[in-house]
This record gives sequence, structure tokens and C-alpha cells, in this order.
Amino acid sequence: MDPQDVTALKARLMGDVVTPDSPQYAALRSVFNRAGHPALIVCGQSSEDIVTALRFARAQGLSVSVRGGGHGLHGKATNDGGLVLDLADFNTVTLLDPAQRLVRIGAGAHWGAVANALAAYDLAISSGDTNQVGVGGLTLGGGIGWMARTDGLTIDSLRAAELVTADGRVLRVSAEEHPDLFWAIRGGGGNFGVVISFDFIAQPCKAIVGGTVIYDAAEAGAVLVNWASSMRAATDELNSTIVLFSGFGPQAPPQVMVHLCYAGDDEVAASGAIQPFLQLGAVQSHDVHRRPYAAMLEDAKTPPSSLKQVGHNGFLKTLSSEVMEVLAANYGHPGAPIAQIRRLGGAIARVSAQATAFAHRESEALVIVPTFAPVDAPEEQARRIGQETWRPLEAWSSGAYGNFLSDASEASVAAAYPGETYARLARIKALYDPENVFSQNLNIIPAVNAQV
Repeated sequence: MDPQDVTALKARLMGDVVTPDSPQYAALRSVFNRAGHPALIVCGQSSEDIVTALRFARAQGLSVSVRGGGHGLHGKATNDGGLVLDLADFNTVTLLDPAQRLVRIGAGAHWGAVANALAAYDLAISSGDTNQVGVGGLTLGGGIGWMARTDGLTIDSLRAAELVTADGRVLRVSAEEHPDLFWAIRGGGGNFGVVISFDFIAQPCKAIVGGTVIYDAAEAGAVLVNWASSMRAATDELNSTIVLFSGFGPQAPPQVMVHLCYAGDDEVAASGAIQPFLQLGAVQSHDVHRRPYAAMLEDAKTPPSSLKQVGHNGFLKTLSSEVMEVLAANYGHPGAPIAQIRRLGGAIARVSAQATAFAHRESEALVIVPTFAPVDAPEEQARRIGQETWRPLEAWSSGAYGNFLSDASEASVAAAYPGETYARLARIKALYDPENVFSQNLNIIPAVNAQV
């Protein structure tokens, strides 16, 4: 790349251009699960910056990665030798219409900051688990959050978005404007453009009642069965995840963790809804109490420098007795993988499976099995490690949730969606990005001779 071309690019941008010799490069080149060595990092500050950077990348033949929060397990938010569009400066949270609770959020904002900003208005949006997760990536993948059974997925609160397409158009998309594109970005990931802002309807939320109940790992089988039964009888205000934790040495012994979030501040109603979950077995401890919604979001834990997180996930049509036996037998023991089971249903299932590109709405649960691989492990080796930990559940599950998918291979991405959903995404991809400029993601391959 000619240094004069880079100098010319810098002159056309409001934001910074970071090169390998820039002081900021070391801090910006890598993401949560991957060390990258891009040729350029463009810290955009406007839609015009994004358009200019995309044109430069295409002219120079550079691959393009888009970084919001940088927490995607696939690590595609950075690259080697390409251009990274860093959206960190697109981070504002603006209440556009208090009466309608309409909020505009920049795609580079982090959910912890968003939760705290909305708390000032007694509002909240169901979002991810951790403070550092980015608004853009979480939303584009669907958004299974702490209040999903109550308010739906994050995308179910989305009313419009602004994005830049591969050919440099700045589009507003909604149910009325480019509805095919609006359908695709609600679950289809970053395949269709660089989204720079989202318009959401937030929900009233002064506080929630939630926390974690700890049970002995020896009771895992019984606790799991009782949890599943109690969740079937639970009100939609109650959201829960159960973790079969296999332990990390003497300081973190094996245990069963039941995370609870009652989406409301009525402590009497919350106590009645939560009480069955304090009777799943012999409680070792719990910290369930009224708290701000933002307090449910934890700080993200970064893997040790020698490791990267891999693993797999899938949707379960039902938490059958056979599946629960498989979970209890294969996960949560010393030396075995961890399993996290998220109860779905409620408001998630009240939206048609065809309404958005997130199509797994009728599933009772999502199971996530995280594990680790050496940081320098080739993709094929990391994939095998993830597949091996998932194998006991393979026959019981279908699809996958992209926001917890480390394997970004073509086969893995295609298998994450029902066939008809993937085919429609591929047709829309061909209309808006036929050259696959946005390939550094969980990539949808453009269809040939596509018509929506």
C-alpha cells in the first residue's frame, strides 16, 4: 500500500487512521478472542467516514472487518493485512421521544453504558450478559438477554436502523423502508452493511429482582429437572439460566448456578415467582434481591493469553428427560465441559419464526457449551475441540445462535439457520453485497441470480 494513499485517506476523514506504527495500534488491533494485525484501522466518526473507508478498501483490495464491541467469539472483528472499521465513536444514547420511549443508540456503544444511561429515564432494553458487549453485534445476531422472555429479543424492540451498504449508500431501514433488509439485519449478522445506529422502543423499568442461587454439583441432575419443571410453570416476567459449572481449581469448585431475573420491581410478585427456585435442592447460597437492571450485567472475563474461547451451542425443541440426563451425565463434573442452559419461550415465542432472520423462536432452550483451545491453534483444530465438547448433545439440538458461535466456517454458518431462512438471507445478501465485501463475519454467501 502506497503511504501517499494512506495520507490522502487521512485527509478525507473526520476520524483517525491508525497504522501499525501509530501509538494506538497495540490497543486497537486485537479483539476479545483474537490477536489481529490489520494494515489499517479507521476510527470512523460519521457515515461519510464509513463510506470513504469502504471505497478505499475496495480500491486497495483490502478485506474489511467491522468492530463494534469486539466480543464476537469468531474473532472476525479484526483481521491480518486488511482494514478494520472501528465504530467506538458511534456510542451515543439519545431519547428521541419520551412518550413513545423511542431511543437511538450508536452501534459502537456497549450495553453496560446503555443500561446505565437508560436507567436515568427508568427504561431498559433486554440485552446481553456483560457490560462490554457491543450494541451492534448483539443486536444483529438477535439478542437473547436477561428480559427476553418478558420483552422479547433485542431485535423485537428494534424499529429502525441506519446503515452503509457495500456500494456506499446510506440507508434507513425499517418495516416500511427497505423491509427486506430490515428483516435480514434482525438475526443475519453484519453481512448486509455497516450499521451505525439503531432505534429501539425501550421498556419501563425502575428495577428488577434477580441474582444467583448456588446448589451443590452433586445435586445437578435433580436440580436441573426441578429447574426445567419450575420454568414451565413460571410467569413470563421470570427469566432464568442454569449453569452446570465444572470448576476451575480449588478457588472455583464445581457447582450448579441458577441465574434469575424477574423483570419488574414488585417484590411481592417477584418473591412468589422466585420461591420455587429456592427449593430445587439444598441451597448453598444466594444473592437474589431488588437491584437496578444494569447490575445484572457483569464484566466480561477475558481468556488467559495462552487460550482462546471456542465451543458450540444449539437450540433444544424441548428439555426432555432424555436431554436432561445427557446434560447431567456429560457436563458440570471436574474435567468435563461447562454447560449453560438458557430458558426461552415467553415473548420470544409470540413472534412468528418468519418475522425476522432469527428463526428459532419455538425452541424451549438454548444450550451453550464453552471450552478453550490454544491461542495459536489452527481453525480446524479449534473446530474439532468445540465439536467434541458438543457431541453428546448433537442428536438433540438444531441450529445455533451466532452470538455464541466460534466456528465461522461456511458449513457452520449455514447449519445455524433453517434452510429457508438461510436461502432468503443469501438472496438479500446478493442484492446488497453481491461481491461479499462484508465477508469478515459469520458469512452468508451471496446467492446466484437472487430475487427476494
